[in-house]
Amino acid sequence: MGEHTVDVPLWDEGGLMFNDADELLREFGVSAELTEDIVAWADAWHSRSGEPDHDAAASTLVRRLNEELSYRYRFVFKP
Repeated sequence: MGEHTVDVPLWDEGGLMFNDADELLREFGVSAELTEDIVAWADAWHSRSGEPDHDAAASTLVRRLNEELSYRYRFVFKP
């Protein structure tokens, strides 16, 4: 879920999971490419939120995130 001023829009019950991309890389060990794509999606959210292709891109990012983390966590996209 995108939000203004959020670079890594991943949330759990407690709120925002990561303060920045470096924290995502360090804590979860996902690829730099996926991290960059998540940050790019978050940046585009400001102008493209709710557009079908932007939502589809989010679903793809969630799938990639789940795959890279070997399904240790359950990530979902909530538009």
